[in-house]
Amino acid sequence: MTAILRRCAALLSSAALVGAMVSAPAAAEDFSRVNGTPVHGAPVVLDTGDEVPTALYGLRVGEHGAVHAYAASTDHEVQGNSAYVESGWDGVEGWSGTPQETDPSDRANWIVSNSYPNVPLAELAREADLPYLDEAEAVAATQSALWRVLDGVELSLEANEPDVVDVHEHLVGLSAEAELGEPAASVDVDPAHLELSSPDEPLGPLELSSTGDEALAVSLRGAPESWLVDADGEQVDAARDGDQVYLDVDPDVSSGVATLHVRGDGVPLPEGQLFTGRDGVSTTPLITAEPGTATSTATATLTWYPDEASPSPGAEAATESEPPTDEAPEPAVAEEPTPEKVEHVSGNRLASTGTWLSGLLVIAGALVVSGLLILVLGRKRRS
Repeated sequence: MTAILRRCAALLSSAALVGAMVSAPAAAEDFSRVNGTPVHGAPVVLDTGDEVPTALYGLRVGEHGAVHAYAASTDHEVQGNSAYVESGWDGVEGWSGTPQETDPSDRANWIVSNSYPNVPLAELAREADLPYLDEAEAVAATQSALWRVLDGVELSLEANEPDVVDVHEHLVGLSAEAELGEPAASVDVDPAHLELSSPDEPLGPLELSSTGDEALAVSLRGAPESWLVDADGEQVDAARDGDQVYLDVDPDVSSGVATLHVRGDGVPLPEGQLFTGRDGVSTTPLITAEPGTATSTATATLTWYPDEASPSPGAEAATESEPPTDEAPEPAVAEEPTPEKVEHVSGNRLASTGTWLSGLLVIAGALVVSGLLILVLGRKRRS
C-alpha cells in the first residue's frame, strides 16, 4: 500500500512539473552580445577636464558573425554580459527632434561610414591632411566625434593629441552636411501593432521588409485557431522583402491576441545601425562601425475583439418602434427559474471556470495523497 501511495505522489508531482514547463514562455534566443576584447583607443580629455577611455567593441550579431561597434553615448558603461537588440534611432530619447540642421543619427551614420575601421588608416590620415595616424588615435577621434554629434560632448583642444583633434574636427565638420539618412532595419514589420474589432476578413496586411534577398521565416504564437496567410488566403511559413501577410482567424474565436515572429539568417547589416540593451537593460547603446551579416528578428502584435458598442439591427428597430409613454412602468415580478434555465446557467458557469476548477482538483488530489502517505507511514512507525 505504501509503495502505491508513493508512486501516486510521484506521478502527481511529475504532472505538475510538466504543466509548469509547458505553460512557461520560451526563452528568447535572438540577441547580440559584446564579443571578445575591445580595441582600446587613446583616452580623450573633455572640455570639462574629465578623461574618458575610448574603445572599438566587437558585437556578435549572428551565430558566427561579428562586427565592430562604437559606444553611442557616455551615460553608461558597456556591460559585456548584456544582451543587445537592433533598435531604431527614433526610439531613443534625445536623438530625434533635436535643433540641428542635420539629424544626429544621419551625422553618426556618416561618421562611421567615413572613418576607421570602414576607412583604412592611411586613407583617413590623408583625408584629414595628416602624414600618419595610428589605430589608437583613429579610434579615439572617431569615438569622440560620435559623442560630439549625439551627446554634445566637447573635446579639450589643448589637452588631447593634435592628430586626434584634427581627425575629430574633420569628421564632425563634414558630418554636418550628411545626406546618407538613417540605415534601414535589417528585418522589419509594418505596422508593429494592429488592432481591429469584429474582423470579417483576415487581419492585415502586415508588410515585411529586409535588407537581404533570402526568405524570412514567419511564425505565429499566442492565438488558437488562427493562421498566417498571403493575399490569396494560402497559408505561409516564409516570406521575402516586400511581401504582405495576413492573420486568418476562425469566426468562432471572437477575440484574441497573436504575435507574428519574423526571423532572417545571414541578413546584411549596414554600418550605422543602432543596438540597445534588450528589455531596457542599462548599458551603453552601440552603433555598428562596419557592414556585416546578422541573425535578425522582428515582431508584430495583432489584437481583435467583438464590437460590443454597435447594437444589433433588431435592437435598433425595437427602439425606434416603441412609442413614448408617460405612464409609470408596472413593478417587475421576479420569475421563478425553471429547471431548464437553472441547468443552462450552471452550464455557462462551469464552462467559464473549467480551467481554474481543474487546477484546484489537481491540487486537492495531491493533498489527499500526501495526507494518506503521511498517515500510513505514521502507523508503520508506531507498529
